Amino acid sequence: MDTFPVVKRQDEAAHGDAYRTKDLILDVYDRMEEARATGGECRTVLDPPPGKGPRHPA
Repeated sequence: MDTFPVVKRQDEAAHGDAYRTKDLILDVYDRMEEARATGGECRTVLDPPPGKGPRHPA
């Protein structure tokens, strides 16, 4: 994630010293790994979820 310096600068400007985008992405990876390791279901935190919303008519 440190290869995206513009995103990092924008996040830090908007949220103080926090690189929010990086933290969110790493959290999602952790959730996916936990689901894989336990055989559980990984539910998206995205709203709308992938494949849904105005660009994807029913």
